[in-house]
Amino acid sequence: MKKPYIAARRHRLIPQLYQGTSQGTVMENHFPDICIGHLKIVDHLVLGMAAADHPGVDDHRPWRLVPVPMNTWDEICDKLGNKTIQGAFIPTPLALELFASGMDIRFLMFVHRSGSLLVKNRKAGIHSLADFNGKPVLVPSWFSIQAMLLHKLLGASGLVLGPHDQPGSDVFLETVPPYLMPKILLAENDMDEDDPATGGFMAPEPFGSLAVTRGQADIVCTSDSLWKNHPCCGFVVTRHFLKTYPRIPKALVSLFFAAARHLENKPILDQAALGAGFLAQDPVLVQAALARSRIGFAPEKLVPDTGAIDRIQTYMVDAMGIMPKKIDQDIFVNKTWAENALSEVRIAD
Repeated sequence: MKKPYIAARRHRLIPQLYQGTSQGTVMENHFPDICIGHLKIVDHLVLGMAAADHPGVDDHRPWRLVPVPMNTWDEICDKLGNKTIQGAFIPTPLALELFASGMDIRFLMFVHRSGSLLVKNRKAGIHSLADFNGKPVLVPSWFSIQAMLLHKLLGASGLVLGPHDQPGSDVFLETVPPYLMPKILLAENDMDEDDPATGGFMAPEPFGSLAVTRGQADIVCTSDSLWKNHPCCGFVVTRHFLKTYPRIPKALVSLFFAAARHLENKPILDQAALGAGFLAQDPVLVQAALARSRIGFAPEKLVPDTGAIDRIQTYMVDAMGIMPKKIDQDIFVNKTWAENALSEVRIAD
């Protein structure tokens, strides 16, 4: 039986097309829709909180925030490139790669810290990191914190993480949309004996917790245990959007910081109730995911840290070899609005 993730890798998964406002329409509307792409993952709850708190337009905010859920990072990148959406919540390494490849985007803030799980397949016979040798491991993208941390963790154990067809690879990295990862473990009940079982996966929540809850996987570690309070996803916008509506990005960042403060101050049960609707998941599962992953939304941690960003790009260039060179952060990062927004939430407190 052919592994499902091979098909996922070669053929993009196309969800139902978003039928909302195009960039051309946005420029003509008196009350524009500001479309922000995202995945249905716990990492992006700040967007869900912001949209829930401000569902419409008013005299102070004459535009509407429209979260646009998608299935894959590829689709989000495509829609950023053709300006179908004005911004997105995407992995910081992916944002760096897009900018390095010539996409005219700007990085305005982190949207959370930590939040991922590394899990092992219960049927793969893994008792130590050495047992991952010869097995595939799934991550959402080569350009993700998950891939970076997994590469570093396995390297410390003397294992080389790389593609199936790369000579010298000990553990085979496969990129798969997060929501498919538990389904792949389930599908392997029918796998041929000579086809190695997937060793596990490292993904944003709630998919690691979903596999654990179903009895498919066990937790190896949290991403926070590998890099405490690490950045992961960030908020990027197109340069075209910045030029067209120069005041709205500042207001968006302020809105997201206020939402992060509200989210951080809520009990975990309230966070789970919000997350269940935004993610279309069981509240009990979302609560478990929030508790296990050690994810944080403290506004103090959401201002872009250029040192952390440099650490990420240095590792992708020097250790992983997936970026040809480092980018100019003075152009890529605009943290002024995030710094102002942090001052605003501190005054509100």
